[in-house]
Amino acid sequence: MRIALIGPAVPDQGGAARHTTELAYRLAAAGHNVVIESWRAPGPATAHPADPAEYPRTHRRLAWYRPDRWIEAGRRLRSADLVVFALESQAQAPSYLSVLTALTLRPDRPRTALICHLALPDAVPGPGLTRILLARAGTVIVHSAAQAAQARTLAPEVPIVIARMPPHQREGPDPEPYWSAYLHTLGLKP
Repeated sequence: MRIALIGPAVPDQGGAARHTTELAYRLAAAGHNVVIESWRAPGPATAHPADPAEYPRTHRRLAWYRPDRWIEAGRRLRSADLVVFALESQAQAPSYLSVLTALTLRPDRPRTALICHLALPDAVPGPGLTRILLARAGTVIVHSAAQAAQARTLAPEVPIVIARMPPHQREGPDPEPYWSAYLHTLGLKP
């Protein structure tokens, strides 16, 4: 299966970058053809002992100041079977909506999933961009029951799945059961 992950990736800082990169490695190990589309200038990168190595098929073509590249990414990824967005900030909503719109302009659109690494906004009336993004995703993956309740309020018609965040530290609990469950939430076999 051809899978594209869109979001922060190692060597970017933070748990979302580690998660996206580790997910790419896990999907590739399960036999999938995986690419990461990430940000060109995400900020300073620092090594962390729990970081996996940078995924070799990470492309840094997205830029916050270049909306045309968001549309290009959506067009480029139309041939994917599954596109997974890693949402770590509400500031990503405009770029992700642009990619999603370009992806879905054809009837043979790929499946989509949105992994929410952030606290969602309160459900306020109006068409907030995060609300629209959740409503357009094929599946929304959250990490807690509280976050699932928020997501259901924002996008009641979209399937919401709770998947515990796999541990990123090398010491600690065995991460395998977490990742197997996580891949299952994406509709994939580990």
